[in-house]
Amino acid sequence: MRIIYDRPTQHEGGTIGQVTHSGGGGFGVVGASRITPGLVFAPRGISYLPAVGDSVLLMPVEGNDTCLGVLSTTAGLAPGELRLTSSGGASITLRSNGEIDLNGATITRDGRVISR
Repeated sequence: MRIIYDRPTQHEGGTIGQVTHSGGGGFGVVGASRITPGLVFAPRGISYLPAVGDSVLLMPVEGNDTCLGVLSTTAGLAPGELRLTSSGGASITLRSNGEIDLNGATITRDGRVISR
């Protein structure tokens, strides 16, 4: 991710809301008002549809209510690590030591699979 430091920071207009319905390629949020976001931003190559109960960050972008992300936890992660999870419980964690945790199994840097 590239960080641009000389850009002004916008502090107004953002809101955190809770997803109240999700499906059919869209979702609705209740925050300060009832909102149906038009755009969803994510890192390249990752697509997602927030689940009911998720807390999302919304900002107006070019006249559209836009979801910038879902509130997540960093519990169990070391600096530089990445975890992908689904609402069904599947998870992949890329560890800073080169290992991959995949639904409870660990794949070592040399390709060995260690079940837990």
